[in-house]
Amino acid sequence: MNKKNAVGRMKALFFDLDGTLTDINQRGIEAMYDTVSHFGLNISKARVKQLRARLPSYFDVFGELGLELSDAVVDYLTLAFVQRYRMSVIRKGAEATLETLSKKYTLVCVTSRETLAEVLQELKFLRINRFFKHVVTLDVAAKNFGLASIPFHPFNDQRRKLYECALGKARCSPNSAVAIGDMERELKPAKELGIATIGLLTNEARKKELSEASDLLISSINQLPRVLLKLDELKSTQLKGLNSSTHFIIDSLNIR
Repeated sequence: MNKKNAVGRMKALFFDLDGTLTDINQRGIEAMYDTVSHFGLNISKARVKQLRARLPSYFDVFGELGLELSDAVVDYLTLAFVQRYRMSVIRKGAEATLETLSKKYTLVCVTSRETLAEVLQELKFLRINRFFKHVVTLDVAAKNFGLASIPFHPFNDQRRKLYECALGKARCSPNSAVAIGDMERELKPAKELGIATIGLLTNEARKKELSEASDLLISSINQLPRVLLKLDELKSTQLKGLNSSTHFIIDSLNIR
């Protein structure tokens, strides 16, 4: 890790929501199946489920099915996904982990969702809204930067804006923050800004690309408090080579 990414005393944690704090597998399958059906593809739900398990993201699933990711498709998928928020299941141990971490760090929910209102509704439904000091969505970031809106694509650009907004709201520098997510495309912009990144491995299909975007990999949200404690202890050390595998990281930091 270069000097830019060296981890200082941590102040803020930026949590992705979908797939990180919640299991959205069934919700995602239903939303994707609804979308491909709406746009005229005669594909079974079983086929969508099969592809979802094998491929890293819905971009890849739609690509495999030959459905172009037009604005209309993205808009329909987004709405289908949002409407099914009650299908999200909070990951085992996530609530207790957030409660523990909220006593030491400023927690910020950073998500590429369109509106703050929809995310607050879901966080309240999941009963974890009380742990977050700030929630950053596309509309929140747009308002923060004086923009009419922030488009979903290019994804890297909008996600970078979200992290920049989160840094401002948490009043911390990049080397005092850690981003936690389950997908490479969510963590890469944070890493580019100098924010330390922790990848939560929830899908073996994503392991290689997630490793490349993560300074650390974990296999369970329950490991976070101990990982962060070790990172705090190693704040003046330039961590090198800790992105090869979850097993290596856990062994290196003596985390069980």
